[in-house]
Amino acid sequence: MKSIKFIYLIALVSILGCDTENDVLLPSEFSYISFKTNEINVLESDMGGVTTTFTYSGELLATDLTVNYTIAFPDQDAAQEGVDFTLPAGSGSFVLPAGQSTVDVTLLESLVNDELSKGSRAVIFSLQPIQGYILGAPDQRENKSVTINIGEDDLFEFGYTSFEEIPTFGTLTRYPRPAATQDPLPNIQDTDPASEVPYVSYVSTGDELGFTASFLAASVSAIEQEIMGVYNTTVTAANPDSFETNFIDGNQGYVTSDLDGFVTLTFDEITGLNPDVTNAVLDVKLFFRTTSWETEDGIVIYFETADGLGDPILSIFDDDVEAVEGTWQELRIPIPDNKLATGRLVVTFRNGAGTEMIILDSISIKGIL
Repeated sequence: MKSIKFIYLIALVSILGCDTENDVLLPSEFSYISFKTNEINVLESDMGGVTTTFTYSGELLATDLTVNYTIAFPDQDAAQEGVDFTLPAGSGSFVLPAGQSTVDVTLLESLVNDELSKGSRAVIFSLQPIQGYILGAPDQRENKSVTINIGEDDLFEFGYTSFEEIPTFGTLTRYPRPAATQDPLPNIQDTDPASEVPYVSYVSTGDELGFTASFLAASVSAIEQEIMGVYNTTVTAANPDSFETNFIDGNQGYVTSDLDGFVTLTFDEITGLNPDVTNAVLDVKLFFRTTSWETEDGIVIYFETADGLGDPILSIFDDDVEAVEGTWQELRIPIPDNKLATGRLVVTFRNGAGTEMIILDSISIKGIL
């Protein structure tokens, strides 16, 4: 028995006396370094720094500990330094002060808030190993890295017009509104290129949406010369009694009055809208001249998809018109989820007297990519 105890004692001493340089430190599942979270979501308009908490689970240290991390970017939607964010001085490492188990770490010094709609971007910060410690908390190993998602908050313009690209003229001329329903409604320039009658339709040659016009007759019996089509500020400023106002978005807009029926503008197809787009809106600037509006007079705006017109995005008639007449209406209306698809704007005007004037200054579809 004594010899057995002696052999055991020798073996124990031999083990304890091993060269520490060859020792292997096996990490315990409770010995770890970790970020507080593996994902942080911010908006570019937040602009301030982005900070998270680092946790060290070992025995409190008597000296400062330098912790290193790497910075990487996803294959898609990668953020760019200087374009989307700035890094703090000394980025790539931070110090855990002696005697502490946690420290707040500033990963991004600031966010860059611009007016460009680039979509959301991301940047990834990953802790580098420290001998004897597992990366990530026991039940959250993914917290060895943190992805900062910089959300886009600028609206992307899917389709727009302020009627600025359309030819206009410097004198008040009128369009010969037909005596019967007509679709499409032609420009007079189609047969008389020198005419200075306002354009009612437009084939786009630039960035703005083109559109066709049609007329649905109600109580007409003869061709009448009406203020109708695209006018400019030269004309509106020179004829305040006729227009009551000037355009507020650029120098041109679409005007209708005394239609005795309905004029419908059908705009070019707008692509890019899909269920992933958020905060989709219709932006529109309208003016109703001050007068007495009849029940069926006003404006209605649809976004027509493959499923048809559906419910209107905006409808203003009768008393609703009189409640806002004489004041520019700068409206932003949410687009329903079932309209997040390829489609086209369809705008219908209805008025029956010369004083019942509707001005459409601009219209657009926007959303966050």
